Amino acid sequence: MKKLAIGCGVVLVLVGIVTAGVGYYVYRQASSMFAQLRELDRLPEIERGVRVQSTYTPPASGELTVAQVERLVKVQEGVRQRLGQRFAELEAKYKTLIDKKEATAADVPALLGAYRDMAAAWMEAKRSQVDALNSVDMSLAEYKWIREQTYRALGVPYMDFDVSKIVEHIRSGRGNVEPGQIGGAIGPSGPENNRKIIEPFKKRLEENLPLASFGL
Repeated sequence: MKKLAIGCGVVLVLVGIVTAGVGYYVYRQASSMFAQLRELDRLPEIERGVRVQSTYTPPASGELTVAQVERLVKVQEGVRQRLGQRFAELEAKYKTLIDKKEATAADVPALLGAYRDMAAAWMEAKRSQVDALNSVDMSLAEYKWIREQTYRALGVPYMDFDVSKIVEHIRSGRGNVEPGQIGGAIGPSGPENNRKIIEPFKKRLEENLPLASFGL
């Protein structure tokens, strides 16, 4: 199944990162990229534009609501609309990496390089995400939790690169960086009710998977 193959590719990339211990290598690559694209320094400031900044406490049950999934999809669709044709470019770069038979940590800069190629469009998409979150009165923390639980229920893993976090890390002058973490799951997991709730949204969620991997 295609989405499982994609998921395994992502897992291989992350395993390569962890086992090879290349945090410093990724840090150097990211530092070089941000030196060329100083506008990315504004990412943390852009995210502070989200009106709801309160801490989100997930329910102990881990269960989603229909309204939460609807808002997740609404935010994703808003970002895609703002990206327009550039979404296809982002998707192509994402698939080029994860479709490799032997994806390793050395391929991570290729994914980071996608930001270099389309930084202006990606920054616009990030602003669009903030606007969309404000339109549904949702915090970024809640959005990320909903996204995680939704893709776990869908049974699709993804590598979540938090570019804003990387920017802050580079600003701090620390010589290492955690490039990303696995989100979602290989095979449906989580509460049974979540799997029922996401059923009507499956196609759009799968199509929007590249957004999740680019922190959107």
